[in-house]
Amino acid sequence: MQAARPRRIRVSAGVLGGILEHAATPIYPEQAVRSGIKGDAILQVEIDETGTVVRSYAVEGNPLLVAASVEALKDFRFRPFLLNGVPLAVESQMGFRFVLKGKGDKAKGRAHYTSDVPFRPEFRTGGVNDKGILVLSPRKISGPDPLLLPELSGKSGSVYLTVTVGTDGKVEEVKVIGGDEPFIGPVVAAVKQDVFEPQLVDGKPSAATIQEAFHFGSSGN
Repeated sequence: MQAARPRRIRVSAGVLGGILEHAATPIYPEQAVRSGIKGDAILQVEIDETGTVVRSYAVEGNPLLVAASVEALKDFRFRPFLLNGVPLAVESQMGFRFVLKGKGDKAKGRAHYTSDVPFRPEFRTGGVNDKGILVLSPRKISGPDPLLLPELSGKSGSVYLTVTVGTDGKVEEVKVIGGDEPFIGPVVAAVKQDVFEPQLVDGKPSAATIQEAFHFGSSGN
């Protein structure tokens, strides 16, 4: 009996960088420049069999920098990831580095994509908060893909959400930040069924709100 082919596999950020075909540079938010905000934004991404980024999760970084990174993802393209000659969907992590030079009115910001993201096979990105406590971000473990209407096949669109994940890992609330109307309903319906490993604060489950973005179709790059 032939083993079932996996629908999606995990690869490291370095492997993902190796199949990068077209990268886009995030626009450094003016508010972030004025406020002296810099650093890395790390996203978990899902890429379909054609090499298109279809979904992203913000797992680390200032919200302004994360928003700019998510917007840039719409114009990223990858070569299909091949396993034994067969294209597969993949999930991985991507990083964007935001660098500031100068201060005040003379400050100038520069941003770029980086594949220099630590390999975390469990995708539990996190860090130490201002109280010195280790915080691990939520990690999706199951959930359906959005079920789009046939007339949306091949059409381009995006949906941006904030999702509250409870201490039990279930989605408690989904808020639409923006997006294209025909895609919003199917995306929200799918996300409400997602199950996560909850955020861990000092090893204890905690509710958390994360940002998600979905992209459909192609911008033609």
